[in-house]
Amino acid sequence: MPGIVVNGSTPFGEKINAAIDNLVSAVNDIHRVQQAAAAAQSGAPAPVAAALETGSNFGVVPSSTLGAQGAAFAFALNNLDAALQAFYTANIASITALDNG
Repeated sequence: MPGIVVNGSTPFGEKINAAIDNLVSAVNDIHRVQQAAAAAQSGAPAPVAAALETGSNFGVVPSSTLGAQGAAFAFALNNLDAALQAFYTANIASITALDNG
């Protein structure tokens, strides 16, 4: 699908341009965080999910059980990343066509 140039000075042109920019950024950012979380847990002492909790680069606020909130965070992040990657892959032609950036 060829690229579509959308005039960003029109109300809906501006909205779609911003939405596509934000979509691409969100998909990329969530994927980067998911990869970083997996790397942080790789080789971490048990419970490995504690590597995502407060004092780390992820800052998940821990519960009374060490690693429980980090594990919940990792689970949700993995599911969201998998769903977004599938969506992005299935729709890359349309996303690229509308990406003026």
